[in-house]
Amino acid sequence: MIRSRSLAAVGAAVALIAAGCSAQGGADDGDTLTYALGDEPDAFNPALVDEHLDPVTEMVFRGLTAHDADNEVVPALAESWEISDDERTYTFSLRDGVTWHDGEPFTAADVVFTIEAVRDGDLPTSNKYADVEDVRAEGGDTVVVELSEPAPALLDNLSNGILPEHLLADKGIDDPGFGENPVGTGPFELDEWKHGEYATLSAFDGFYGGAPGLDGVTIAYVPDAAARLIRLQNGEVDAAYLEPSQADGFDVDGYRAERFPTADYRGILFNMADDRFADPGPRTAMNYAVDRDAVIDSVLHGFGSPADGPLDKSGYDSDAAEYSFDPGRVEEIMEDDGYELNGDGVWEKDGEPYAFDLTTFAEDGVRASMIEVLATQLREQGFDVTADPQPRDAVTWDELDAFLIGWGTPYDPDTSLFGPFHSSEALAEGGSNYGSYADDDADAALEAGRSTNDEDERADAYADFQEAIAEDPPYVFVSYLDAVNAVPENLEGPKERTLAHHGYGFFWNAEEWSYFS
Repeated sequence: MIRSRSLAAVGAAVALIAAGCSAQGGADDGDTLTYALGDEPDAFNPALVDEHLDPVTEMVFRGLTAHDADNEVVPALAESWEISDDERTYTFSLRDGVTWHDGEPFTAADVVFTIEAVRDGDLPTSNKYADVEDVRAEGGDTVVVELSEPAPALLDNLSNGILPEHLLADKGIDDPGFGENPVGTGPFELDEWKHGEYATLSAFDGFYGGAPGLDGVTIAYVPDAAARLIRLQNGEVDAAYLEPSQADGFDVDGYRAERFPTADYRGILFNMADDRFADPGPRTAMNYAVDRDAVIDSVLHGFGSPADGPLDKSGYDSDAAEYSFDPGRVEEIMEDDGYELNGDGVWEKDGEPYAFDLTTFAEDGVRASMIEVLATQLREQGFDVTADPQPRDAVTWDELDAFLIGWGTPYDPDTSLFGPFHSSEALAEGGSNYGSYADDDADAALEAGRSTNDEDERADAYADFQEAIAEDPPYVFVSYLDAVNAVPENLEGPKERTLAHHGYGFFWNAEEWSYFS
């Protein structure tokens, strides 16, 4: 059996082996995996994460629910549940014999504590439980949640980790010390976190689903993509998240590439507070001015797919908008809207050329490359666009012209639509609608989609939403990304499913991973 590979660099070897990583060839070292990725969270606490769980938080915690390979909701800490006829009362039966990593029993009181603390706190996740009027324990193994109105995303939201009342009741759910040393009910427990370098986890033998197949996992934080690949090639890490250029033709002895689709899309967001973007005509035209296939080939090296909207990877996709690269359609829309090409080949109306800056985070190499290509394509179709990547810390949303946004979730559509597109979530209101998009029809459809569990009614609502944003586009939708991870050839267990933003969710079934001979 090939176990976790030895660490070639002496400094890294000392640090990671001391943290619990195994060295090659030691029969008693156990089977561990060291995985390199770029993003490091500020804390390991699911109450502080709005949507996309980092691998450590994902492995340390469990919610009442979870998601299977098809991203369908399945039982986790809750063994089963019942929903009342009016869709406002959920009764959860909890799993027996579950313990926290510190040995304390998990009970209904932990669930009540978590939901109330998140709902009542000033946290990114607070809106997940905004409709919860009451939550109560009935004995140690039953929890009743009462809602002010139906909330079909509740079961999805309850996949967020439950937190231990006995550790946080006096300190608060966002206690910094807990975020550094989390205690959960998941298959792995945190041993050590050295900021900027690594976090090591060991298998939790008391996990309710059975002991994990790996003895431990180490997450190595390596922001530079080239450095991640070098560490992989040198045997300093066992697995790594690859950039598209690295995944193209990947061939490293002893490794294979796992390619999973994601619901993570890229799109050009417009600052709707700017009069230049008030007219939907140019925004519609720009959706036909972009050659998505060329972007995917040149920037993503084929690791992606064209995007028509935010629901392409969901069960609610419709054909309301089927964008293609169509210069003739661009010309038709712009001329019908009163624009004409000036002497510089730029669309102009009332003496004003259509010009703006397109920004994105400079640290994200893929996005920075993408805006260069998109700006070139748009200029060729008469839009005077300048690519302007900026450091993340320098980005001020309400001062931007346009921004290459990244968004998307494979879970309930409400969780990735209401925040970015409903007018009540506008930037000025403290929401995540960073472009301050507002459309009455889109609002009505989003409200209908979150107000019932009836699948037919929800399908109609999200079809109406897609019709609304086809008439009044909030973004130029560009592409969905594939996530590619290099793993040892003899690692078994990773199962394909549609992943979340930045490819998070790869470790969704890590407790099932193991090495084979």
